[in-house]
Amino acid sequence: MRNLQKGLSEDIVKGKIYDKVLFKRLVAYLKPYKRLVIISFILLLFITVTNLVSPVIAQRAVDEIIVSNRNLIEFDDEYEKNEVIKKYPKIKFKDFKFNNKFYLLFPNKKIQFIEKNVVKDFIDSGRFYEKIVILENTEQNKNLLKSIQIKEISDNKIIVLSSELNNLKQSEGISKEELKSLRIKDIKKLRIYGLVFFIVITLQLVFAFFQIYSINYASQHAMYDLRRDLFYRLEKMPLSFFDKSPVGRLVTRVTNDIGTLNEMFGNGLIQLIQESFVLVGIMIAMLIYDYKLALVTFSILPFTVVLFIFFIRKSRIIYRKVRKKLANINATLSEDISGFKIIQLFNQYKRKKNEFAQINGEYYSAARSMLKLFAFFRPVINSTRRIAVAVLLWYGGGQILQDRLSLGIFIAFLWYLDRFFEPVHHLSEKFNILQAAMAGAERIFDLMDKPVEDYKTEEGKTGESGFAELRRDKKEKGKRKQEKRFKGEIEFRNVCLRYNENEEVLKDISFKIKAGEKIALVGHTGSGKTSIISLISGLYPFQKGKIIIDGKDIQDYSLEELRGNIGIVQQDVFLFSGTIKDNIVLNNKTISDERMQQVSEYVNVNNFIESLPEKYYEPVMERGATFSVGQRQLIAFARVLAYNPAIFVLDEATSNIDTETEILIQDALKKLMENRTSIIIAHRLSTIQNVDRIIVLHKGEIREVGTHQELLKKEGLYYDLYRLQYE
Repeated sequence: MRNLQKGLSEDIVKGKIYDKVLFKRLVAYLKPYKRLVIISFILLLFITVTNLVSPVIAQRAVDEIIVSNRNLIEFDDEYEKNEVIKKYPKIKFKDFKFNNKFYLLFPNKKIQFIEKNVVKDFIDSGRFYEKIVILENTEQNKNLLKSIQIKEISDNKIIVLSSELNNLKQSEGISKEELKSLRIKDIKKLRIYGLVFFIVITLQLVFAFFQIYSINYASQHAMYDLRRDLFYRLEKMPLSFFDKSPVGRLVTRVTNDIGTLNEMFGNGLIQLIQESFVLVGIMIAMLIYDYKLALVTFSILPFTVVLFIFFIRKSRIIYRKVRKKLANINATLSEDISGFKIIQLFNQYKRKKNEFAQINGEYYSAARSMLKLFAFFRPVINSTRRIAVAVLLWYGGGQILQDRLSLGIFIAFLWYLDRFFEPVHHLSEKFNILQAAMAGAERIFDLMDKPVEDYKTEEGKTGESGFAELRRDKKEKGKRKQEKRFKGEIEFRNVCLRYNENEEVLKDISFKIKAGEKIALVGHTGSGKTSIISLISGLYPFQKGKIIIDGKDIQDYSLEELRGNIGIVQQDVFLFSGTIKDNIVLNNKTISDERMQQVSEYVNVNNFIESLPEKYYEPVMERGATFSVGQRQLIAFARVLAYNPAIFVLDEATSNIDTETEILIQDALKKLMENRTSIIIAHRLSTIQNVDRIIVLHKGEIREVGTHQELLKKEGLYYDLYRLQYE
């Protein structure tokens, strides 16, 4: 099996889970949408509040209405009442006065702050009423309760013992309708609590909708900007960068890596922040309600923290392996799908099937390891939650039996406890998202930080934002109309070129091409012909010498001006998906339909296009796969000539064209090369016999210069090349 590890290191998580510098650069893309982000965070706070309020409403409904949890102490003397208030400041008494009697009302759970002997004295004196029900002070209610003890504590309130009211109900001393009318106020209050609870849930739904919408709206726009800037950056990369960078990896940067960032901002990170708010709020609420019960409940947390740290460390190791194996699968699929034709022609089905099965098996094993980790972690966390509930039932239930805890608070604790473990689940689920996002950010900004070509425009600065570059492009479009057209004089002075440190492609190359002159570059493969054309177009930097066009150093021209005056037809023609018209005019609105058709007629491609069902609007599939090589090259001729370049280059463009098509092209070239500097690169020497000069290259050096006949008379390298083709 071939080694797919090489070159895949960038697909492995290398950095930290959280990188401050990278995160700042990411957040910078959210700045234009900071209002939406701020709104989202405010809504997060509201969502947190609604999450915390719901158990409070349930607790109040249970303790104040459903279950009686209040006690009453009666006093004959106001001084004694005040002394009790001073003695027990932790109890928030509510006092009443009626018919020269004084009353203190307080929650039943606060009885723990009063000494047992004091409580016993109050009970023995008949002044302590435990677990009472407060009702309206009306004649109707008094008549209904005349068979049990009633105590008036104000003009509008009476109290009865909860136990006596229950006994009355069980002995059918009061009907259901009478009991309902007796507690009509409590029922109305309970309905209000239910309505408030419904409103809170509805608000939570509304807040959650707008919070998710606002943060995802901001995230989508931020990632749109980042994706646009990254693509714009790629457009400005030197050609040497693409020689060393696989296309699949670059596509992954613009799509998958940015997709993980969008998921982090729109889902993972924000949800974790929300859960953190809720988690802190729950802990504070539980401590406020009953700090002892809260601390007992939190006793399970150390184990949970240790378990979570173990999960993070283990999952990160396994996640790296999964990412690496997935990268291998993607690389294999990209290569094999592109080469299916060769696989089929050479009957490589079995070998490729076995090879992919092995790579797929390695990914399956890595993914299964991750699955095992989650299969272990989630049930253990769920068990931890159940243990925490058991601790709460044990301790909290005992507190209820001792009248130290109300049922409502116990229910609220159960609610909070269930909600408490959700962030742990979510964090484990979102951890890989955060990991992938930071790894993606590392790769994206590593790509963004690579040097780009300097286009030498007035506003153009490397690294400028996408919006600034788009605005500059609009200005530059207007300037291009006024750009000076080259005369076409080209001179090389002692030019040396190396693609690699130890590989010199061009060695001390010097020649001059007059404006309007037609020359040809010939030589064996690897002699440096295409490299010369690449240097003229500014596609590669050279190490020594000078290249001068129209008396001006090539490095003093902007790349846009330089390339706008040079038209190249390459051997391997690339057509974009779209229509034939799109591929000829390349979105240049200054090229009219008449000009397009005129150019097409020049290169003898008009008849072919007119024969198509939709003519110039005929769809072009990926890379022009539905057209022949000759047809694609003819369209490329029309594309270049539509821009009317001052310097015209044929880079072995007729080497794969049939004889009939070549005759048509040669006829067009005679007209097109008039008053235009032309450079032809060809292995087929029949196409260059009528040029003004032929430059013969060999291993990066100029060996011969002259016309076709002159070089044949020398019987040198050109003569040998000619004999190889015609003898």
